[in-house]
Amino acid sequence: MPGPRTRRTPRLRLGTTSARTQPILDDPPVLPPVLVAIGGGLAAALAGALLVGAVVLIGWWGAVSVSVPAMLRTIGGVWLLGNGGPLVAQGLRITLVPLGLTAVFALLCAATAAFGYQQAARARPRPARGREQVRMIVLVAAELTLGYAAGAAAMAAGIGGPVLAVVPGAAGVAVVGGLAGAWWQSGHRLPAPVWLRAAARGALAGILALAGVAAVVLGVALVLGEPRIQTLEQQLGFDAAGNVVWALVGLLYLPTLLGWAASWLLGAGFALGEGSLVAPWATQLGLLPSIPVFGALPDGAGGLEAWLAVGVLPGLVAGATAVAAAARTRDGSTSPVAALVSGALAGLLAGLGFLVWAALSRGGLGSDRFATVGPLFPEALIGLATIVFSAAIGAVAAWVLAVRRTQARG
Repeated sequence: MPGPRTRRTPRLRLGTTSARTQPILDDPPVLPPVLVAIGGGLAAALAGALLVGAVVLIGWWGAVSVSVPAMLRTIGGVWLLGNGGPLVAQGLRITLVPLGLTAVFALLCAATAAFGYQQAARARPRPARGREQVRMIVLVAAELTLGYAAGAAAMAAGIGGPVLAVVPGAAGVAVVGGLAGAWWQSGHRLPAPVWLRAAARGALAGILALAGVAAVVLGVALVLGEPRIQTLEQQLGFDAAGNVVWALVGLLYLPTLLGWAASWLLGAGFALGEGSLVAPWATQLGLLPSIPVFGALPDGAGGLEAWLAVGVLPGLVAGATAVAAAARTRDGSTSPVAALVSGALAGLLAGLGFLVWAALSRGGLGSDRFATVGPLFPEALIGLATIVFSAAIGAVAAWVLAVRRTQARG
């Protein structure tokens, strides 16, 4: 007699090969990438204006007699000044750019460009590589620049300022910030020889060293001139809100003042109006406006030439850093050709960086005697020569030390 049949329920066995994992793709952007980039430029311009407005409002609370339209024109004028445009206040035409505020605007552009590149990358069916990636970076930066420049033109037209005079500076800020932000977001690396990368590192180290020694010079000057600075501040009669605004203004102009100190330290000097000179060996000044920081200026006695020895340190740092990062041969010693080329190029790049910094630190505090203040040109070429020459010395010294260290180990 046949027994009952047992029904076996098939079991589902899961293994590592029973299912395939699919990558979870990000949602495509809602708006076209071109609109995101252009809108990002407008958003960066608006964000910068809001930051300026917050600072101006602090001062306005202590001077409520100023009308609201005048306060709004001040906000627009300060924003344009940070982008390289002129600020007309109480009949004075100010063109001395607060480079700290310019750096803030560039960072805002970089943040929006990074977001714009991210949206552009998500809109593509496949990741960009090589030249396509570079093309995307440039395209995002160009679109952001278009939006930012349009915001600058609208701002200038709104306050009755010269539109054509502010667009180039605003476009320059957007281009630098946009390229930096999109490049950082992409993670792209340019193929470059080792000696060129070493020179770039040395130049960056040299510029940072120049900023450091310039900060030391400026700090010493502020400490020595503190009594005069305090007297000028008392004469201006700032209240609590005024002191806060003045402190913020000083921070925004700090990179500009460091550019003056760097030019002074490298022997080029700077001017505070027509016929003036501030240099380590002599100081010739006339009647100055009541700006507290001018109390830190040295007197005309001179005798500060010893500071010029400190001015060679940035070049030495640039050359030595370039040699340390240069290519190594198989036996572990530094290649002399790569070391010398990297060191000299690092000095040249650092020197060109100083020239750009000095040029951006120039401007005007009026239309007559103070139409030009800041580092002197073509005297600033002295600083370029100093950095290049000291970088070559630093490269040779670092290479000799590396060779001796290698021989001692052998």
